[in-house]
Amino acid sequence: GATEAAARVYAQALRAAVAAGGVPPLPAGAGRRKAELHAGLALCQLRLGLPAPAAANAEKALTLQPAYLEARYRRALAAAAMRDLETAAADLRAVLREEPAHAGARRELRRVRGAARERDARLARRLGRLFA
Repeated sequence: GATEAAARVYAQALRAAVAAGGVPPLPAGAGRRKAELHAGLALCQLRLGLPAPAAANAEKALTLQPAYLEARYRRALAAAAMRDLETAAADLRAVLREEPAHAGARRELRRVRGAARERDARLARRLGRLFA
């Protein structure tokens, strides 16, 4: 429930991990821990309504751990919040390929597809008026 406080703690932990980890490439364990911190911070930022920083942190987590499904899912949520529906759908499909039972990804993909259909219908109506 204390999302802002959690975000501060994740940011502090990331600063400490950067200071302790040195320059890349990081050892496997350190990379995994840092990826988890970035993904946790991304979740806090999503809950705070900050999709751009959330996407950036999810991307950093995926750079460190490309197979990290929750980071990919959080990047998809951030992309959807920023109305980048194609990127969101691609990430959600990737999550579902790896974990078909991921209920959140399935639900969000339905929502993203619906939003894309609505967007396309609005565009078609506008173009129809333009050329009518």
